[in-house]
Amino acid sequence: MFSAAEARAAGMSRGVLRGARYRRVLGSLYVDATLAITPRLQAEAALLLAPDAVVSHHTALSLWTADNRADDVAHVTVQRDPHLTRPRVGGLRVHEVQQLDRVIRDGLPLTSPERTFLDLAPYCDLTELVAAGDSLVRRTDAEPQHLLDAAVAAIGVRGVRLAREAAALVRPEVDSPMESRLRLLLVLAGLPEPRVGHVVTDAAGGWLARPDLAYPEFRLAIEYDGGHHLGDARQWRSDIRRRENLERAGWLVRVFTAYDLIHIPQTVVARISQDLHSRQRHLAA
Repeated sequence: MFSAAEARAAGMSRGVLRGARYRRVLGSLYVDATLAITPRLQAEAALLLAPDAVVSHHTALSLWTADNRADDVAHVTVQRDPHLTRPRVGGLRVHEVQQLDRVIRDGLPLTSPERTFLDLAPYCDLTELVAAGDSLVRRTDAEPQHLLDAAVAAIGVRGVRLAREAAALVRPEVDSPMESRLRLLLVLAGLPEPRVGHVVTDAAGGWLARPDLAYPEFRLAIEYDGGHHLGDARQWRSDIRRRENLERAGWLVRVFTAYDLIHIPQTVVARISQDLHSRQRHLAA
């Protein structure tokens, strides 16, 4: 990574720098065009521009959860200094606090998972924040209770009420943000909360399946299928076998996609609501 000033000092023209051989990361920082812009690369660039900062907010979330999709903005947090005026840099958002929260992960200073969760609250709705919490719990040593304790202890923090509400809904063992979204869609519609990570066994105690969400008392399994399920033949075959195992054991399996959750969420809720009532009658008969 190099700056535009370093490029000029090395004799590189502005036209070459802005051509196809190089790409801008943040501000005046560039890399070879063959390098992908990742959250880590953005974080490294941000720390070059603000050496006293820690990576925070959405950028910290991406690094904690190993999400390699770069955002349009890199976020860092610095300790507030009334005597210092920081220049604005395109693609970089600098937040200020009285006291920095700092941990080191893979050589980079980040806000802790708990602090990252709190920092995201003003920028998320309830479902987005729960999904972030689910991801942090799955990928770090944080537990749902840690997030809740941090939210309860926070005073005078923007979004703290939402953080407390979201932390109470965070669950371990959630595989993806879309599974979080599916669970919250049902819960916020007033349906009973499905279980995450429930392992279904046969009569001898042998493992049959671990559906994404489950209502064990109704033998109702709910699965979310992302695009990778169709593109990965091995995953597709595994999905089929798992669902066959569940159906042979007397379970009803419902499968939803991103289209269902985004475009027809009311249909998802209505279908599961109907299934719960019909399964209750079926199992009671």
